[in-house]
Amino acid sequence: MEDFVGIIIGIAIVIFIVIAIVYIITLIAVAVAAIAAVAGSIWGGGWAALNYGKSIKENLIDSNRASAAV
Repeated sequence: MEDFVGIIIGIAIVIFIVIAIVYIITLIAVAVAAIAAVAGSIWGGGWAALNYGKSIKENLIDSNRASAAV
């Protein structure tokens, strides 16, 4: 009877270790995905701000210089 209890406890420990490893891997994957999402947002936002600034320069500043020269 003690062997049966030992086997059950051993199986429970192995299952717990497998679940813990899968959980840790999942947490790491979620953290990496979150970091990638933030980095992508910063990268894309930076390019959007740069393009917006260029658009303002071309549409407002340069066009007003051209119309004032006439």
